Amino acid sequence: MALPAVRRRELKGRPRRPRLVIWVVPVIAAVALIALGCGNLRTGEAEIYGIAKFNMTAFPETGANVIEMFNEMHYQPSYKSQEGPRLLPPPDSVPVSGRELRYAKLEDYRDLTVPAGVAESYDGAAAAELFRVNCMVCHGVTLKGDGPIRPFMTKGPFPADLTSDITQGSTDGELFAFISRGGRQGLAATERGRESQSPMPEFLLLLTEQERWALAMYLRSR
Repeated sequence: MALPAVRRRELKGRPRRPRLVIWVVPVIAAVALIALGCGNLRTGEAEIYGIAKFNMTAFPETGANVIEMFNEMHYQPSYKSQEGPRLLPPPDSVPVSGRELRYAKLEDYRDLTVPAGVAESYDGAAAAELFRVNCMVCHGVTLKGDGPIRPFMTKGPFPADLTSDITQGSTDGELFAFISRGGRQGLAATERGRESQSPMPEFLLLLTEQERWALAMYLRSR
């Protein structure tokens, strides 16, 4: 129904509220509430004084991905429509295909040898590509620890010279341990029951057991 002419004139004479204010005010209020609230950077769980609970960007232990900026699909459970939560196996269960044994001390790794299956199927070109993708940025093409990232590092430990007598004098099991546990510093932290502060990631979180043994064989070949 049309408004009377007098009413239309009254409404027309009133100043209109800027549209910008309509959405700016809630945004400012939300930012202020987040600033006053509390959150868990490791889990991403955040709460604003009991008013709201939600998930923010998390900073979990993800190996090389120290800061996880996106909630990627392969990190979250996936359910089909109308499907209930899946029953996961117990934490200490072992798959029928077997599970890699992990050790906390260098002496436990020292006597390990390259598995026969890895040695028989070793592909030098594939191993070189593994090194290029995962290791070359720090250790360099020459393996001397002079990779592209080295000039930007201001404090140690710096990338190791993998051609040194110390490295080449290590057993295959020790090389595998250093690759798996974040270098000598990362392994030393593991032995003390502490979290690794090494700039080198623990590749046991990123590469398969076979890939890490292939890298150990590649270093030996160089």
